Amino acid sequence: MKARFLPVFMLIAIAVCSGQGVSSQKEIAIGALVTLTGDWASNGEHTKVALVQADEDVNDLLEGIGSDKQVVLIIEDTQSDPEVANERLKSLADQGIDIIIAAVSSQELQAMKGFADANGVLLIGTSSTAPSLSIPGDNILRLVTDDVLQGKITAELLAQENISAVVPISRGDLWGDELLNATAESFAAKGGTAVEGVRYETDLTDYSANVEMLGARVEEASGRYGPEKVAVYLVSFDEAVPIIALASNDPVLSSVRWFGSDGMAELPALVKNESAAAFAARSKLIAPVFSCDDSNRLYSKVSKDIQDEVGFAPDAYAVLAYDAFWIAALTELLVDGGNASQEKTAFVQLANLYSGATGDTKLNDAGDREFADYCLLSVKEVNGTHAWQRAGFYSTNYSTGWDFERMD
Repeated sequence: MKARFLPVFMLIAIAVCSGQGVSSQKEIAIGALVTLTGDWASNGEHTKVALVQADEDVNDLLEGIGSDKQVVLIIEDTQSDPEVANERLKSLADQGIDIIIAAVSSQELQAMKGFADANGVLLIGTSSTAPSLSIPGDNILRLVTDDVLQGKITAELLAQENISAVVPISRGDLWGDELLNATAESFAAKGGTAVEGVRYETDLTDYSANVEMLGARVEEASGRYGPEKVAVYLVSFDEAVPIIALASNDPVLSSVRWFGSDGMAELPALVKNESAAAFAARSKLIAPVFSCDDSNRLYSKVSKDIQDEVGFAPDAYAVLAYDAFWIAALTELLVDGGNASQEKTAFVQLANLYSGATGDTKLNDAGDREFADYCLLSVKEVNGTHAWQRAGFYSTNYSTGWDFERMD
């Protein structure tokens, strides 16, 4: 039903703002804060391509109907650093940009929240999932679900795989701490235990001591629960590659299952690293990640465009930036120079009606995506080459919560 009504809103937005003489503004700027460098650069590279593609598609449509409007995309690199992200936000705001797509970590988004709320800037999150940022009435709207859902899914997966205890190794930031807590709480509700693990600082370059400590904690847990009932739970970004590569040399860490998180799922660098990829395959590593229906033709098109540009298939967070740009552009065209309150109201209403590359983007009362599907990914060796492959799928079921499908 939502998809049927979307074209009406597109036409209303464009008709009001093109050829009607209601505004002298010809160029409409939309900002984007992206992690092009730093410890989540893999996500940023894909996201940039998706945003550029969305910008081209929006302007092709405007040109096709004879509009004198043009939407201009301005991208800033946050360097995966909260302080830099806040400075880049202020720079975009100084240029008069008040709708900004934030394809950043939760730590970065949290750092920008105060300025955005105080200055009427709307931040559209496409990859931040920390539950503490689910705040009704603020200026952060996220087109993703928060990590309470991922925690439930991971706990369900651990229970189905007959794991009794997990030993976590996790990023020491807002996202890492809150995802670990969400998973531990849901796992405890199912009778499982998250024992004391390893929390590492985000500015590390050498993880040897952390992996050594992890081995000791796993050995202790294995003695108590049995190695077949123990698993490592890795909550990380791109640093998953050196962590797993180091773990591949440890016989204790090689004796248990490994489970990952959405921050490292689908990492191209992991399957390209021979030691890390082989270990991930042997340990049957599985990682859940926000996913989309591959039968969605627009999703397939955007995903293919990104893959053709960078050489690897993107995750759904990158494709989500494409949808975020469309909704932001429609909002700006519809409101046409209105105030911050009008922009926020319009964005929420459009998001609740929109159905794009990632499906329905309906928001909940806290301004986060209400429903989402999650894919389970594992590393498999096929014809001598390692690759990420689907191992299962949690699909949204509006009556029961979700339906689970396991594949091997």
